[in-house]
Amino acid sequence: MRPLLVLLARMGVLLLIYSLLRLAFALRNADSFPDVPMGAYLGGVRFDLSALAGIKLPWALLCMVSAAEQGGFARAKRIVFMAANAVGLFFACVDIEYYRFTLKRSTSDLLDIMAGGGDTFSLIPAFALDFWYIVLMFIASMAMAWWAYRLAARLKGERDDRWLPNTLWRIVAIVFFVVGSRGGLQLIPLGPMNAAVHAPPPYMTVALNTPFTLLTSFGKPVLEPRVYMPQEEADQLWTVEHVPVAGRTVAMALDSTSIAKPNVVVIILESFSAAFSKRLSGAEDCMPFLDSLMGEGLSFQRAFANGRRSIDGIPAVTASIPEWMEEAFLTSPYAQQPFTALGSVLAAEGYATSFFHGGRNGTMGFDTYASAAGYQRYVGMNEYPDADDYDGTWGIWDRPFLQFFAREIGKERRPFHSVVFSLSSHHPYDLPEGEERRYGDGKHRIEPTLRYSDDALRRFFATASTQPWFDSTLFVITADHTADLDRSGQQYSEAVDYWVPLVFYWPKVIAPRAPPVIAQHIDIMPTVLDLIGHGKPYFSFGTSVAHGEGRGMAVARSMGFWFALMAEGNFCFEGEHLSPTALRNPLVVESDGSEVRRLKAAIQQFATRMAENRLVISPAVP
Repeated sequence: MRPLLVLLARMGVLLLIYSLLRLAFALRNADSFPDVPMGAYLGGVRFDLSALAGIKLPWALLCMVSAAEQGGFARAKRIVFMAANAVGLFFACVDIEYYRFTLKRSTSDLLDIMAGGGDTFSLIPAFALDFWYIVLMFIASMAMAWWAYRLAARLKGERDDRWLPNTLWRIVAIVFFVVGSRGGLQLIPLGPMNAAVHAPPPYMTVALNTPFTLLTSFGKPVLEPRVYMPQEEADQLWTVEHVPVAGRTVAMALDSTSIAKPNVVVIILESFSAAFSKRLSGAEDCMPFLDSLMGEGLSFQRAFANGRRSIDGIPAVTASIPEWMEEAFLTSPYAQQPFTALGSVLAAEGYATSFFHGGRNGTMGFDTYASAAGYQRYVGMNEYPDADDYDGTWGIWDRPFLQFFAREIGKERRPFHSVVFSLSSHHPYDLPEGEERRYGDGKHRIEPTLRYSDDALRRFFATASTQPWFDSTLFVITADHTADLDRSGQQYSEAVDYWVPLVFYWPKVIAPRAPPVIAQHIDIMPTVLDLIGHGKPYFSFGTSVAHGEGRGMAVARSMGFWFALMAEGNFCFEGEHLSPTALRNPLVVESDGSEVRRLKAAIQQFATRMAENRLVISPAVP
């Protein structure tokens, strides 16, 4: 087993080197990271190991072929070891300074920048002179790695030709590299957003390292710059930095009583398409209770999701981040940057924040997203007390889980903000044993499960309405996305593919009304902040629709096209030109008319803000 000890010793010294470079990164950028928590340093080792397991894989394979420390093969191993170090340590050192220009850990687009223009090599002498201390760090890191490599060879001991020890150490090494590369045994391999588990969102960048963000961004689409108009015009047509109305800092009840810091509960229902709502579409009613709530709150006849998957719906609802790029935000290189979310905004105001989902912890990365979005507590299937309520596929049945949710939020410190995401109306559309006849049949397999989840929602409100926190709580109910109605492939280009219920329910404060405006998922966060009287500026791609206003269009993106969904109709834009053939009955608009310019402003704001890592409110200029 001595060869394994040598291998682990060499990897251990590299982990130490990367930890020292993380400390140097934090100290050099202390103005951005004034008080780094210890968790960022300790958790960062996980990202270092993941990156090293990937970078060192060729060397590790050579070590498993032969553990010899002498001869030509040993020299080849040393060359591969140091060459991999040169690449990884180079980028780790460069980012200590380069971060001050980009405000993010570098991703694979840095390689395109270096390759473009042909002047990278000619500028190396000037950069080396200006940033001599970075060069010294790189040389010192390489020297330390070389010294450790030679020193670890002394642990080799006498040659052992027994087959069992030689087989065992190779098996252990393979497990070490496989588990290390994926960052542990969790459901989904490690990604940039997992840094939120170890450090608050402002310090996620410290926990990460540059070789890791480079490796995890390879092959992932990068947003193309989109500049259609002066930035001032884009800011006017599609505002993203919102300043609340002066003087309105508390919510007002219908009897004019002020309510400071009300609770906020967001309920996201799996696949609740508006097409199955009798109130919205006139179809056979699969959600009678939700329909009744829409008649008692602020609801929208035309509300739209900004994406077609749960992994896109959750950030759109809770952080106003739409699916306007090829990659899901949660798995994109842009997820490492700080962003504004309902959880982080309300946590800063003293709210207890939590996120509940009955699925397995780790599914779609919702637990790590919740941490990054400012939710202090994540409750999933692992925390649920009764394994008998497992549905056999996705997680805990909605009926018991929503009752559990009602009990748990009652224990929260007030004010609280909590999100719950249901799951029982997901394919394969199963029901608890013995419930099939109760919830009936339907044209679509999803219909009985929608009725079941709607009934679970009814029972939740029956429980919640008896609690002391109920009257001072704003409830928001919507769907994560729509369902593929015929299980035959989504159209992705018609309004019905994004049409979802949306209601803001707060009987003590909100009089029943249904303004004839277009709403979308990214409008939920600003509308909540408006309704509860949040008085501070905030960032959002959406806008408040609390007072019957809005942008007049919802925007969705699919297969490289942007779709503008409006009351008058819909039109399609492919980035440079209108694409009327992408829709059955497109709205006729001028190629540079007001509607198209508004859509262009949205696209420009999204691409610019994402690429420039500006998803939070800009600091005030003194």
